[in-house]
Amino acid sequence: MLGAILDLGLALLALYLVRAIRTYYSLSHFGGHWVAGWSRLWLLRTQGSGEMNRRFTEVNRKYDRDNITSYVDEHKHAAIRTRMAPGYAGKENVHLEADIDEQLLKFLDLISSKYVAQPERDIFRTVDLSQVTSYFTLDVISKVAFGQTFGFLDHDQDPFGYLANLAQMLPAVIVFGVYTELTNIMKLPAVKAALPKSSDKRGLGRVMGFARDRVQERFGPKAIRRQDMLDAFIKRGLTQEELESETMTQITAGSDSTASALRMTLHFISTSPPILDRLLAEARAGIEQGKISRPIIQDAEARQLPYLQACIKEGLRIYPPVTGLMAKMVPEGGAMIDVDGVEKFAPGRTQIGWNSWGMMHDPVVFGADAEIYRPERWLVRDESEKESGRVARMNETVTLCFGYGRFGCLGRGVATMELNKAVVEVSCDKTCRFDGLLTRVFKTLLRFNLQSCNLAKPFDEKVVGFYVHTDMNFVVTERSSGDQSGLVRLEGDKVDAGALAGAYEE
Repeated sequence: MLGAILDLGLALLALYLVRAIRTYYSLSHFGGHWVAGWSRLWLLRTQGSGEMNRRFTEVNRKYDRDNITSYVDEHKHAAIRTRMAPGYAGKENVHLEADIDEQLLKFLDLISSKYVAQPERDIFRTVDLSQVTSYFTLDVISKVAFGQTFGFLDHDQDPFGYLANLAQMLPAVIVFGVYTELTNIMKLPAVKAALPKSSDKRGLGRVMGFARDRVQERFGPKAIRRQDMLDAFIKRGLTQEELESETMTQITAGSDSTASALRMTLHFISTSPPILDRLLAEARAGIEQGKISRPIIQDAEARQLPYLQACIKEGLRIYPPVTGLMAKMVPEGGAMIDVDGVEKFAPGRTQIGWNSWGMMHDPVVFGADAEIYRPERWLVRDESEKESGRVARMNETVTLCFGYGRFGCLGRGVATMELNKAVVEVSCDKTCRFDGLLTRVFKTLLRFNLQSCNLAKPFDEKVVGFYVHTDMNFVVTERSSGDQSGLVRLEGDKVDAGALAGAYEE
């Protein structure tokens, strides 16, 4: 009996070695860390390091640069995507921009009422930007998706314990991200019982329950009708079960990435006085010329501001919101992959990922100062074909942070609209009534001075495919509106500011 078990063990070991050797040599011409060719332990260690973006970039620079790869045509994915796409567009979701404006006013009012410091009156306060930006984007996605917010901004806290629960689950996310076959164990009754459920009172399960309740309200004899994202999905045949699943993807994917992009863009602008001054000058010019609405700038107006668009794209570039490998499977039969102009064969079912951080910091595409936040790189220097090609290549590259083709982010238009509005925070020179909300008197562009509490260590960070930022503490003071220096002239009614594709575009 013992001998038979030993023989079986040796046979399985031999089978494993044969498969491992075959896999190693079939991919060895791509280059990379030698351990990665034999085991995924190197990948697990890298993704669990908290700095996976930088470690992957070190490997890229030592071996090969990243390139766009072939994607698998997944019919089910494509069918659901086709039915969901119109819901993210402003043409069908008529409340989209107004819903974002409402939450932005709440966000600004929260900062103004609770976090503005007044040193001259011995009132000293700080705000954790990593926290309040997450509150803003979570309430935006719940409002545009369900017509009802979670209430993060109303309570200035996490009413569901969602963010804390998400942080607790990170170790499991990392392991399952490397060993995807382990997801099968979640089908076991004992494991399934321990997973978050929509009946939970706290954490991810509570958010699942909120989403389930909002979806259920749209079905049945007394169904709620609202011309929004859910309504668009239902019109295109998504079932109640499909909607309950997809809305959770909206929440987790749509809120964190946008919050990261917003907080990091604000961080770089506020800690770079020349950049802040130039952005203020551009927006003040827009206000002076009547090209910017109040109390909140409109998406179409923001897309006409070249320097604002440069600041946003540079924020997405210097800190791409998603840093996971986002692997795609090579189709059966394999595919030829272009690696720095060299065609290399990848066997079928090979998982191919990409390193967004490495690609967005590539000096060949973005210049020798690719590690520096410099929005000016996006501004066209002259009308030459060479210059046009330089900017076009940068634009093509930075848009990859939203994915590509059939796997591109459906919420891209919503995310860019949030950034277009929240980064600027246009001034309101008198008390305004907006959709029933009496807003405070916001004095100036960006409304606030943001001063990092610790420039030597402005925040704590853990990278796990997305960013977990904590202790991003800033001192906030109201900006004086008296300084009108540095006004620039915005020529013409329509400006090609180089904006990324938005929610109102096909």
